[in-house]
Amino acid sequence: MTTPVANTVRHRVLVIDGGGRGHAICRLFTRTDPDVTVFYGPGCDLVQDDRIVSVPSISLFNPRTALEFLLENPVDFVFVAHIDALSRAYVDILRASGQRVIGPDRAAALLEASKERGKRFCADNGIPMPRYQAFTDPELAREYVRSLPYECVVKTDGLTLLGDGTVVCDSPAEAEAAVVQFASEAGDDFRVVIEERLRGWEISVFALLDGDSALALPSALDYKRTFEDDRGKNCDGMGSVTPHPEAGPELDAEIRRTVLDPVVRAMRHEGLDYSGFLYIAVMMTDDGPRVIEINTRIGDSEAQVLLPGIRTDFTSLCRAVLDRTLHEQKIHTDGLARCCVALTQGCLDPDDPDAHPGYPFAGFITGQHVTGLEAVDADEADLFYADLRADALGRPVTAGGRVVHVVGAGSTLAEARERAYRQIDRIAFRGMRYRGDIGLLVENEGALR
Repeated sequence: MTTPVANTVRHRVLVIDGGGRGHAICRLFTRTDPDVTVFYGPGCDLVQDDRIVSVPSISLFNPRTALEFLLENPVDFVFVAHIDALSRAYVDILRASGQRVIGPDRAAALLEASKERGKRFCADNGIPMPRYQAFTDPELAREYVRSLPYECVVKTDGLTLLGDGTVVCDSPAEAEAAVVQFASEAGDDFRVVIEERLRGWEISVFALLDGDSALALPSALDYKRTFEDDRGKNCDGMGSVTPHPEAGPELDAEIRRTVLDPVVRAMRHEGLDYSGFLYIAVMMTDDGPRVIEINTRIGDSEAQVLLPGIRTDFTSLCRAVLDRTLHEQKIHTDGLARCCVALTQGCLDPDDPDAHPGYPFAGFITGQHVTGLEAVDADEADLFYADLRADALGRPVTAGGRVVHVVGAGSTLAEARERAYRQIDRIAFRGMRYRGDIGLLVENEGALR
């Protein structure tokens, strides 16, 4: 059943997403446009905002559920922001039904949904990237990693749960083990990309696209490893900061010239139908920027640090995207630094060898009561709900791996970081785990973390 919307509301938008990123997008709409109501599908039943209406009947995996909702609840446009939805032709199907939609179509979403497609796109268009090969035969992949004169990274070709489809390898033996693991998980669908491991430091590059031009957003630094000091396996992300510590006019101009503009030109050259957010993971090496991955949506948890700083009316920006007049627009921000820390569902009993290991290693036990959300000082930190749901009594409980994102803001990164961690101390649930070093800038083998 849909919550009624007052007649005074002039703008209605449907956001297709979930988790902390979706919450941040919805709040960007309502914060910058006082006349918009955002339908959020599937959303989160704990988001309490008169102008953010969760629609749990909408599925990320079935665009027909969104069409059924839109038949009775017309909107000005739909913003599709989740890769699971994008890769299932959500944009294509909604557009074919007459909806105005922002988001890359299925062919464009393959730049993220298939690692091999993204690599081939860069190679075909002269975009700087690491050397790579793709394989469908595990034995040939194992022979290849044994023959390499350099360290490599092994990636599953398609989308994976928990963002753990990447293994950064220190030796051929570790790379072979990754190939064997992925082969056992994929069976006949085995497909991996093996790429050169680059040395340098990473920067997350973001832009809003309208199909013709790109409006650059501030950059960010993402923390993908599970444990402090960038140890442990890669996951969907444990936190992020903005601005990137190395960001500045010269670096921004270099990345725009060598990466962002060439990617946008290549999309036009290949006839890809792309609108909405673009996220390019870039490694800054001694030889200049190299594209590690192209992602066809904004990052999570980078959205939680980037979007709260935007002061431009986002509904108007989206209309410019739809009208292909984005080149006439500018992004205005508040200039603050932000630090996001993900609170995750870890192991409930680390002393029990038979206990579920917790996110992102394997199984974890959801349904843990979350306390202290109401005690967080809104003047110090924002909360973005991810895998958090209401139980039968309406109480917040964990519902997945990354539960809540806590975002501190300040005039400096140190101040933003201090505020985030100070508010984290007020939140608790069984098995709560998070990195304690998000925003601590330490040089380790030439890489910022």
